[in-house]
Amino acid sequence: MISVPYESTGQQLGETRVAMGKRLMKDLEEIIDMPQCKHQVDKYYVLFHAKPFPNHAGIIKMKRMVIFKTKPSMMLSCLCFGVDNNTGTLTLEFALPGSWPVWSVNGTNEPIPEVVCSLKELSKKSNFDLLIPF
Repeated sequence: MISVPYESTGQQLGETRVAMGKRLMKDLEEIIDMPQCKHQVDKYYVLFHAKPFPNHAGIIKMKRMVIFKTKPSMMLSCLCFGVDNNTGTLTLEFALPGSWPVWSVNGTNEPIPEVVCSLKELSKKSNFDLLIPF
């Protein structure tokens, strides 16, 4: 038995993740079908940023942005897709974890060590001063 730091709502394992993934793909499809994006000749980028709602950690708020011409810098809590209408390709440019603490399996409400280590490694390769603030 795994002790978790929150109450179960009766959802089965993975249901929330699957629902969020479907919503993300629907949002992405709607953005790609917008007239200003559909007729874009150069590659452009769609950025999704998510974080817990202030004072309500169970609610995730998400921002969607379309960026023309310049690929955005890698940012925590973001998914970035590249869209090339000329070749008809959609690429995942980057997907980075959130900067908020992630519960460990034991429910200690502490960041998982593997997440912290991966961010430390990333900071050696990327200049965090170039992050776009939200």
